[in-house]
Amino acid sequence: MNTFITSFVGFCMALVLAGCEDKSSQPTPSENAVCGTIRGLTCPDHQYCDFGVGQCKVADAQGTCKTKPSACTREFDPVCGCDGKTYGNACEAASAGVSIDHKGECPSPAPQACGGIAGIQCPPHQVCADDPNDSCDPARGDKDCLGICKTE
Repeated sequence: MNTFITSFVGFCMALVLAGCEDKSSQPTPSENAVCGTIRGLTCPDHQYCDFGVGQCKVADAQGTCKTKPSACTREFDPVCGCDGKTYGNACEAASAGVSIDHKGECPSPAPQACGGIAGIQCPPHQVCADDPNDSCDPARGDKDCLGICKTE
C-alpha cells in the first residue's frame, strides 16, 4: 500500500511540475503573430496589425503582425487605407501602420448635411450653405431646406 501511495504522490508531483513553464523560453512576438480578433491583440511598437486588403470593416477581424517599413520607394500606385486616407503605395500605408481597404485613391467624403427641419449644426469652423444639387431653394422661399457644411 505504501508503494502505491508513494507512486501516486510521485505521479501527482510530475503532473504539477509538467504544468510549470519556463517563461524565459517563451517565444517573443514576431512577424506573422496573430493580432486583432475579439480579444484586441496588439503588435509591438515597430509592427502593425495587417488585416489584409478589404478587411477594414470586418468586426473582430484577425490580422497578422507585420514590421513597419522604414523606407519606401516613391512609386505612385495609390491605395486607400483603412483610415480613409490615400497613400502613394502599399509600402507607405504599411509604414504608417495602416491596412489597405482597396487599390486606388479613397473617395472624397460626402458633404455633411445641415439645417433642415431638425436644425442640424455643422462642426466647428464650418457653416451651413444651400445645397445646389437639391431642388429645395431658400432663395425661392422654400422652407426647411437641408444644406451642406462648408469650410468658413
